[in-house]
Amino acid sequence: MKQILFVDDHEVLARLSCEILEMQGYKAVSAYNAEDALRKFDDQTFDLIVTDMRMEGMSGLELAKRVHQKNPEVPVIIVTGYGPIDGGNDVKACLQKEELFPALLEKIKLYLQDSEELAPAQRAS
Repeated sequence: MKQILFVDDHEVLARLSCEILEMQGYKAVSAYNAEDALRKFDDQTFDLIVTDMRMEGMSGLELAKRVHQKNPEVPVIIVTGYGPIDGGNDVKACLQKEELFPALLEKIKLYLQDSEELAPAQRAS
């Protein structure tokens, strides 16, 4: 089962999003700030991270950069209520919070499918 870390400082949104992801067959873990997310990322293995852009302390973009310093293979999707951002190589997609579902589910399936297709080739090498 693919595991997703969902990071948002709005706890209700994070919890509800995790419930939706779990109904879709994923294991979803929530974090309510970037520091908490990095601790969980160090302790567990995640296949994908979804993070809010604007949070107290560290932004979602900075979180994406820190995650990719530890593991550049983990896709990061940023969600924001403030318009599109350019995350460079550290961000796979930027979605608007108002249109989060089903667009987020489509992106997750796309990026996790890509990682599954890479896995056999990586094992062979």
